[in-house]
Amino acid sequence: MVPIPVRCERESAGLRRQQVLDAAADCFRRHGFHSAGMAQIAREAGMSVGHIYHYFDNKEAIIAAIVDRDLARIIEILEGFRNAEDILKAMIRQISIDIDAHTDARDSALQLEILAESSRNPEVAKLARAKDEVGRRLLCDTIANGRLQRGLPPLQAPELAARVDVMIALFEGLNCRGVSHPQLNRDQVSAVLGKVVRQLLED
Repeated sequence: MVPIPVRCERESAGLRRQQVLDAAADCFRRHGFHSAGMAQIAREAGMSVGHIYHYFDNKEAIIAAIVDRDLARIIEILEGFRNAEDILKAMIRQISIDIDAHTDARDSALQLEILAESSRNPEVAKLARAKDEVGRRLLCDTIANGRLQRGLPPLQAPELAARVDVMIALFEGLNCRGVSHPQLNRDQVSAVLGKVVRQLLED
């Protein structure tokens, strides 16, 4: 028998994990964390429950992986600004893309479900807060570098942290709007939000 290369095994395992995460995310969106059982997730993923336990110990581990996947996307976006000719301008350009992501009803429902579970489950709360801490720190660093690049005066740490919290609150609020008002005018919201974010970055 020809041995399967280790790299192929790892890639296959990675694809299987993503398959489980996508299935779990759909189940959490439709039924909530507590109502979505492992058997239901297994059916959605098209594999056995035992196979899922090969990759994840429990539902909390699946949520941890979903949170990690979201954090990896945030890190990728923020690190992408690092080599921009104008960091602050690049951040403002990103707004229209972020609005689509934050107002997508399916993704918004999942994010709100994880936040709701964080209020009940200390382990999930720990994961969500760790993600938030990393994201806030990277965003602070990105804004500071962008202002330095522009020759703008540096912000004191408490002021910078407050601006970052306001920016995050604006985008997290869009998750709620994506669920309660999915017909919002994204183009108009993007234009207004761009003005607000520009002031937070450049003022």
